[in-house]
Amino acid sequence: MTKEYDHITALHYSAFRPALHSQILKKHLDGHPSYSIGLDVGSGIGHSSIALAEYCKKVVGVEPSKEMLSKSILHPRVKYAHYDCKHLDFEEEYFDIVSFAGSLHYAKSAQMFDEVIRVSKNGAKIVIYDFELLLEDILGMLRAEGNARQKSEYDHQVDLSGLDRKNIETEQVAKTSVTVEICIQDLTHLILSSKDNYRLLLKLFGLEDIYIRVFHKLNSVLTGDIAKIKAITYTTIYNVMK
Repeated sequence: MTKEYDHITALHYSAFRPALHSQILKKHLDGHPSYSIGLDVGSGIGHSSIALAEYCKKVVGVEPSKEMLSKSILHPRVKYAHYDCKHLDFEEEYFDIVSFAGSLHYAKSAQMFDEVIRVSKNGAKIVIYDFELLLEDILGMLRAEGNARQKSEYDHQVDLSGLDRKNIETEQVAKTSVTVEICIQDLTHLILSSKDNYRLLLKLFGLEDIYIRVFHKLNSVLTGDIAKIKAITYTTIYNVMK
């Protein structure tokens, strides 16, 4: 079932993701000189890698899910590679900037951190960012009475605290609020791209034609074709010191 969920997540991720990666990086990286080569850890299907490529001559996106990699978005300055969650197959002091876009919650470990420091140049930046879309009201409209939503353990604000940080210093920490406008078709993909949401809605709507059923339900409970969704963005930037 885990593999099935990975396939479904990749399918809906490839159909739609809100354009917040570029917006977040623009806020924090605009005005910085262009970087030679960047590393995007947990690249998914490539949205975060492509966003990072706006500030780099070349980006390597590494991703543990082969289902995600199979749907990677092609870009002339981005190369994708499989990541075994243990070793980064690159030379020491190779990257000028490293990003984690909504992936550190899953990737965080002492071994991963040691590898990131190893492949980062002295003075490199580590950019950790994520966004939380506040969908609880919409999910409440979708679920039947008595089907309570379990609280997710996912941490949008995860950073490198708790690890040996002798080789990094904190440059900035930021939290902002934005509003995203999403059409109902894309909102349906967005909701189903979450494994937690998918499991909940699977119980309510069944597997057959789940996208169509959720779409029609949203269409019946929302006013108009566009939903305005509030999002909270979280960013932490570190400088590598060797």
